[in-house]
Amino acid sequence: MDTLTGTLLAICVAAVLLLVAYKKGFLTNTGILASFISAVIIAYCGNFWWFTAYMLFPMMAFAATFTKIKKKKAMGLQEGKAGERGHMNILGVGLIPTIVSVVYFIDDGGASPYLTVAFLAAIAVSVADTTSSEIGVFDKDVWMITTLKKTEPGINGGISRLGLVSSAITSLVFAILSYALVFHCLDWRILIVWVCGMVGNLLDSVVGAVWENKGRISKYGNNIVTALSGAVIGFLLCLIVN
Repeated sequence: MDTLTGTLLAICVAAVLLLVAYKKGFLTNTGILASFISAVIIAYCGNFWWFTAYMLFPMMAFAATFTKIKKKKAMGLQEGKAGERGHMNILGVGLIPTIVSVVYFIDDGGASPYLTVAFLAAIAVSVADTTSSEIGVFDKDVWMITTLKKTEPGINGGISRLGLVSSAITSLVFAILSYALVFHCLDWRILIVWVCGMVGNLLDSVVGAVWENKGRISKYGNNIVTALSGAVIGFLLCLIVN
């Protein structure tokens, strides 16, 4: 599939999916605009299959977000007013994958497999983090990652068994599906994507406990830092082990 055809197809698919997201109240108006822009850039600079892998994230994220949303609202732990996400959320999770796709385009495929794994690893971090946060809030046994002392559900830096298990499962599912979509095969590098997702998720908790709780970084800044860590670790692991 040539670049123009792939980009036009991605625009059509993105428009339909974002229309559904708008109707369902998953995204704000600015969230839809930010999502559309990042999706088109990724489709053009990467390819259509990079776009499909990228779109796996919102599908999985919204499934986790709207799981028992009424209970989350009663607990005061929902995203936004009713689970919706805005442009800052999209910037937090989409900036690094978008930048990697631009680097891939400029590099003209010279570091193709390494940058592709880095792209998937960055998204895997967001998948693991979102699932851990959205599902982990239902676990009453929460520990602060830096002290291992009991704390409240939903607090930055808190980890739970349910959150860790759910993030491990969903990031593995993402790693398998996204890798198959982009590479059209399955091999050992799936494990790199999965491991980066889990490492990035734990790093998100550390940054949340050390910096975010003290107001030194926003949750969106945290998302960008940890997605970048996933991309860098994924690139280096693929480069070293390959």
